[in-house]
Amino acid sequence: MKPRTQIIFVLAVLVAVAVLSSVQQRPNPGRAQNGGACCPLMAALDAKPVSAATNQTATNAGDHQVIAYYFHGTVRCETCLLIEKLAKMVVEQEFTAELATNRLVFTSVNYELPENAHFLTDYKLPCPSLVLVKQREGKEENWKLLADTWQLVHEPINLNAYVETEVRHFLNGAKQPAGTDPSGLPAALNNH
Repeated sequence: MKPRTQIIFVLAVLVAVAVLSSVQQRPNPGRAQNGGACCPLMAALDAKPVSAATNQTATNAGDHQVIAYYFHGTVRCETCLLIEKLAKMVVEQEFTAELATNRLVFTSVNYELPENAHFLTDYKLPCPSLVLVKQREGKEENWKLLADTWQLVHEPINLNAYVETEVRHFLNGAKQPAGTDPSGLPAALNNH
C-alpha cells in the first residue's frame, strides 16, 4: 500500500469511529443520560409535572411542611444525578419520621417542562439545584437555595452534613433568609 493510500485509509477509519461514537452517545429516550460535564439543562425522563397544589397536602404533624425540591432540566450529567441521589438518600435516611407524616417531602422537578418553567424565576435557579421550601397551611412561607451542594458534591460526608443541617433548620423553624441571591453564588455555580 502506498503511503498516500495508507493515510487516506487511516483517516477513513478515524471518521468512521467518530461517527459511530456520536451515534452511540445520542440520547436514548428510554433512559436518563449520565455523561459529560454539568450543564444547566438536565432531566429525569420519568419526571412528572408538578403543579403548585401537588405538595400542599395536609400533614399529620400540623400545618407546616418542608419540601426538598431537586430541580433539573432535560439532559442530566453525572454530577447532577449524584447531587440528587445523595440529597435524597440523606432525606430518606435521616428524616424517616418526617417523611412518614408528610411533614417533609422530597421531589424531583424538571424545570424545562412548560408547566414547571416558573420555578426557574420563582427560586432564581442558576442551574440544577436543591431548594428547601417551607409551607404553612399550603402557602409558601420561606425558601432557600442550597448553593453549596455543587462545591461539596465530591465530598459526600460534607454534602450529607450540609443537607441534613439545612433540612433540620427548616423543619425546626429556625429563621432562614428568604431565598438566595444568585449573584452571591459560589463561582462553581456561575460556570453552568
